[in-house]
Amino acid sequence: MSKAVLIGLIGVVVMLGLLPFALIARSRATKSENTAPHLVLDMDKQPRLNPQAPSPMFADGRAMRPQIAGTVAREDLVARNEILNDVEKPRLVDDSANVQTIDSPEKYAALVLGRVRPAGMTDEQFGAMVPPAKPDDQEQMFYVKTIPAQIAVTMDFLKRGQERFIIYCSPCHGQSGYGDGMVARRAKGLQDAGSDAASGWVTPKNYHDDEMRQRPDGHIFNTITNGIRTMPPYDKQITVMDRWAIVAYVRALQRSQDAQLEDLPAADREKYK
Repeated sequence: MSKAVLIGLIGVVVMLGLLPFALIARSRATKSENTAPHLVLDMDKQPRLNPQAPSPMFADGRAMRPQIAGTVAREDLVARNEILNDVEKPRLVDDSANVQTIDSPEKYAALVLGRVRPAGMTDEQFGAMVPPAKPDDQEQMFYVKTIPAQIAVTMDFLKRGQERFIIYCSPCHGQSGYGDGMVARRAKGLQDAGSDAASGWVTPKNYHDDEMRQRPDGHIFNTITNGIRTMPPYDKQITVMDRWAIVAYVRALQRSQDAQLEDLPAADREKYK
């Protein structure tokens, strides 16, 4: 074999040896609609279904499964104080986490739902209860009358309620609770002008009406949680403890607009006679 032929054969072998690497480099640089082979998944690729996708695995054909009746999210089993955004001293309300462990159906109903659940009532019986259509004595039995006793209503708690009220409630209800917030004023102006933009608007409640004064605390809490009429629910934006803080602040607003001389300490009454 001549030297030239030998060099040629060596060149061919070298080229053939480099060909796999060239093909690999080409495949890495070229986009393809085919899925690359993945022999060992190592949990970095797992079969799944997209939201709202169909699935033949279940009888109803849905991939997304409905919530199982009677289940409660773990985060709903604990309620704790929030941070008071005090400029001089940001802190937890009352400098305490004040963790409320919800360890019974009755406590869950009162603290998380604002409702009365008699001891021994089954889930089916409780779920079948509906609020009364009109305010009456039955409403006092459906909702808790006052803020649950486990919650300490302190000055810090009221300040936190005021802060949340101003953020979430005052745009419609006004900072004094008369239902005259900026959103309500704007909607009324549109209605007075005959605009269709506010045709479905419902005037926010005036917290100082006798009807609102007589509402149980649990009713106000439930309204914040689930909404009412055209008011949307705020359960996702406002935590359980903050909802009760808002209820406490609403009661303080009502008291402030209906204060009596007898409410003052005896030493201060002479100043206002």
